[in-house]
Amino acid sequence: MKEIILSMITAATYAVFLRNLLFSGGLGASEVLRAAQRNSEILMSSLLVSLFSAAAAGLSHGASKLLAISDSRLSLVLTPGQLEQMSSSYYARLSALYGGVLLALYLLTCGVIALLPHKIAHYKPLLLKRIGMSALNTIVMGVPLLAYNMGESPVNAIGMGLGAGVAFLVVTMLINSGLHILQQNKAIPPMFTGVPAALIYTGLLALAFTGFSGKILFQ
Repeated sequence: MKEIILSMITAATYAVFLRNLLFSGGLGASEVLRAAQRNSEILMSSLLVSLFSAAAAGLSHGASKLLAISDSRLSLVLTPGQLEQMSSSYYARLSALYGGVLLALYLLTCGVIALLPHKIAHYKPLLLKRIGMSALNTIVMGVPLLAYNMGESPVNAIGMGLGAGVAFLVVTMLINSGLHILQQNKAIPPMFTGVPAALIYTGLLALAFTGFSGKILFQ
């Protein structure tokens, strides 16, 4: 159990710092900027992104195994030309499969919310809205694909999903804090106030996080 927990923590740390999908790939950028403007949504959105990312990564890992088994059986009866075509479309089929897993997970969650007691019925529209924005998000879809490309185990894939939620929280809080400081800075030229200043600030944060990955941006 200790090894499993340590492996998940390592994978989560990797997703937060070494491969922060929000800054290194721009995934979930629109949701981050939206949540950063509303203090009340930061924790809820981060928690939902973390849960959906972890669940999608774990389930997608199992789905990819089923797809590989199905392809291995089909390879026994297909012609060489059909095998080549099937091989070239594997990644596209895998992405569609992961999308189907995420959609099924989202619909299942919506069904559970619909069955909640009537006493909290007035919260259901808000829950459905936040779940939709957090689940149907590029960062949630990106985690299973990243885990697959890296050949991660199911435990590490789930750890990366949890780390994606932590990364979302860290990035959102940094942008939220920066937006408040920028709004109070009277030295910013009028043409750069608002969105331009926010984008420049976000770009500088992305450069800082890219430094953790060891990538060379300029030569």
